[in-house]
Amino acid sequence: MKRIFKAVGVAGLFLAGALSARAQQTERIVEFKAPFAFQVEATKLPAGEYTIRMQSGWIQIQTKAGKNAAHILTMPVDAKEQKTAEDSQVVFHNYAGRMFLAEIWAAGQAKGRELLETREEQQLAKREKMAKVAVSVHAVAAK
Repeated sequence: MKRIFKAVGVAGLFLAGALSARAQQTERIVEFKAPFAFQVEATKLPAGEYTIRMQSGWIQIQTKAGKNAAHILTMPVDAKEQKTAEDSQVVFHNYAGRMFLAEIWAAGQAKGRELLETREEQQLAKREKMAKVAVSVHAVAAK
């Protein structure tokens, strides 16, 4: 009986350590300057400098001053031709001047993060032609 409890305890410590290490490895930080106002789901954000924290499918975006925070669930998206992203960038969908945050790419990663289209963006897509606008990031870090 002692052996079973000892094995369960060791397995629990191993699992907790592995989960903690994985959580630390997956957080990435992207900083960029948006030269235009844009929308993230229902949140409208002004032009300015932003920080995006990406972890476990979620992103948090906020101004450099820590204001206008939004938390969004994202989907993974593969890099073109199954290659890792060479440059870090943030991609927006532009519908006649209305900008929507669409994708986030960190250099060296095989997968980026894609935001789901809102109803508002879907309605605009039916009426307007969409153009992708990529903004280079200032810094990418892993924590």
